[in-house]
Amino acid sequence: MDEILGISVASPRDTFSIRETTVRQALRPDPLPGIDYSFNPYVGCYHGCAFCYVPRLLQIDRAEWGTSVVVKRNAASVLAKETKRLRKGLVAISTATDPYQFVEGKYRITRHALEVLLRADWPVSVLSRSPLMLRDLDLFARFRSIEVGMSIPTLDDRARALLEPWAPPIEGRLRCLRALADAGLTTFVGFAPAYPPTAGWTPAQIAEAFASAGVRKIFSRVLDPRWGARDAMLARLAGSPLDRELRLISNVAYMNSFLDSLADACHACGVDFRRWRDESPRNEFTPQPATPLMALGAE
Repeated sequence: MDEILGISVASPRDTFSIRETTVRQALRPDPLPGIDYSFNPYVGCYHGCAFCYVPRLLQIDRAEWGTSVVVKRNAASVLAKETKRLRKGLVAISTATDPYQFVEGKYRITRHALEVLLRADWPVSVLSRSPLMLRDLDLFARFRSIEVGMSIPTLDDRARALLEPWAPPIEGRLRCLRALADAGLTTFVGFAPAYPPTAGWTPAQIAEAFASAGVRKIFSRVLDPRWGARDAMLARLAGSPLDRELRLISNVAYMNSFLDSLADACHACGVDFRRWRDESPRNEFTPQPATPLMALGAE
């Protein structure tokens, strides 16, 4: 693939398959706090992250995750009809796939959806792992209410290469955030599921790196080990020099302590840090009143 911000992105795997489909529904009510609807332009994801929760939601074999993607060819046109009849609300792009995985470069489903939402003047929150997001900076800048974020659960690219080897490198994601922030957009980071610190990164250094990239808000959570996520992750670590450190990702007590320290460091840097706690009847980052993911640190 072409370089993005000077960062080489892995070419599509030979075994990866793509097929197209049409859909009857584009927006779905979203149970996450502060979000009204989710829009997912694709089913499946090229990145194939070992820890992804989507195989559990779709009840598919985790071994098949990351091997194919289904393109919703008519999703934007369906969305246009829905924005005319549904109550206006925050749309999260995207909650079960990456809206800027490599197929977006050809199909542009995400861009077309953004054009629809812009015309309808709906608020949007966009989350990706790919700097391809910068292609749509012209659209982002025209929204009255928008936040754009990067999923960056570690700052050690060696750890990224083990658990999300087909996702763009960390450096490219940080550069993307900096460019988005420099364009005047409110940016956030999904530090989820949080990796344990490796390569000597301290909570203070992690917080400073995000602050330097212009990040305003961070949300985080520990690993959801269900549906084989923990086993799939540990299998990728076998034999790695980072095995011992990264195995701590499933040690909830250790990770909670680390995230507490990271929260303190982020707040010291002026970065809002919120946690999602599964054990809480109300998630810790639930905004009051409910507004978008952007309300993780709403003005």
